[in-house]
Amino acid sequence: MNIFRNRVFRLPALICLLAIGFGPASFSQTLDEVSARQCVYGDCDNGRGTLELTTPHGKGEYRGSFRNGEFDGQGRLQVPISFTQNSIYVGNWVLGIRSGRGSYWNGKGNLYIGQWKDDKRNGSGSYFFNLPQWRENEHSEFWLRENTENYSGEFLDDFYHGRGTYRWPGGQKYVGSFFANNKHGPGTYFYSTGTRREQVWDYGDFVR
Repeated sequence: MNIFRNRVFRLPALICLLAIGFGPASFSQTLDEVSARQCVYGDCDNGRGTLELTTPHGKGEYRGSFRNGEFDGQGRLQVPISFTQNSIYVGNWVLGIRSGRGSYWNGKGNLYIGQWKDDKRNGSGSYFFNLPQWRENEHSEFWLRENTENYSGEFLDDFYHGRGTYRWPGGQKYVGSFFANNKHGPGTYFYSTGTRREQVWDYGDFVR
């Protein structure tokens, strides 16, 4: 099963972004430690069912659709990354690979909501930092964008790439172009006072 290959993100210091990688305890690493899989309800081959996963940190669970024994269609996967923390993915799958729209909570304060393709963030999405917790459907994506530190915009192969907006809780935001997680090209920094400053960046280096 090809699920959740960990990705490392290269972020320049000048961009002042927090690292957005899933961290060392990713789903893929946790699933590598699965010692047993048991279908506890329904059809876990071709249909809908519940699959229980046994890991060193406790029980994980997938609830959703299956095709040829793989996660396929809508489903929810929860796996423990420690004895007190769980990673959760809720969304669409294609034969064990995240594809379509989905939400991923890394269990340590970071949440992604958006499009996936080939098991990577591709298309439009939002990444939220330093959340104390996440309860599904507790807050809308719009509310989270307006009240947390976050990036929203275009992603390509797990990178900020294209047009995007980075927001800070104090009301500041940067709107502009990104290339492989670097500010690149023209953009605008908005201060919390309402003033703005036009900027130009070259692959993460400030030009003016």
